[in-house]
Amino acid sequence: MKIHSSLAALLLLLLAVLLLAACARTPSARFYTLSSLAESTDRNAAADRSRQVVAIGPVALAKYLEHPAITTRSGATTLERSELDRWGGPLGDEITRVLVENMAALVSAKGAVVLPWLESSDADYRLQLHITRFDGPLKGPVIFNATWMIFAGKRNELAVSGEISIAEPVEAPDYAAFSEAMSRALAQLSRRVAAELNAVAGAADTPVAAKDHQ
Repeated sequence: MKIHSSLAALLLLLLAVLLLAACARTPSARFYTLSSLAESTDRNAAADRSRQVVAIGPVALAKYLEHPAITTRSGATTLERSELDRWGGPLGDEITRVLVENMAALVSAKGAVVLPWLESSDADYRLQLHITRFDGPLKGPVIFNATWMIFAGKRNELAVSGEISIAEPVEAPDYAAFSEAMSRALAQLSRRVAAELNAVAGAADTPVAAKDHQ
């Protein structure tokens, strides 16, 4: 019996060692965020009760993009997900955050304050976005396709809408470069809708001056 007990204990110890070794070899996940124009912009506007409010949202994503792993495209109808390369938060939330920061950087500080849609129920303008594609091969380019709508006034009336398609090169075939290309695509979108917002506000004799962030 003692021999059997010793053998069982030895086997359990060996199994524990093997499990620990396997865990030690398992690579850890890497987490990514999207970057905004505001990261290089100094924004310190004084308080002003007359400032207009621009709300961003809702931002609707194609369902296949609602996944914590970064999604790339391996063919016309095939996708790949990297379980070790993941978003730091839901992609829809990341996009909304970047758009809020970008629009705040592109719109003059005296003209508007930019907030997520759910934080501003009484906005002067609202940008709504439906993203149908935001992916591409890991080596690039990142393809961004979306429909955007700008609503104006307290009655939330549609002022202007449009479609946009962006192909942004990827500087290296890795996920860090891929996420940076996605951020640049959102910067292009932000410049486009900031110009449209300025035109809508100008037509209403309430100009929102856009800054130059080329």
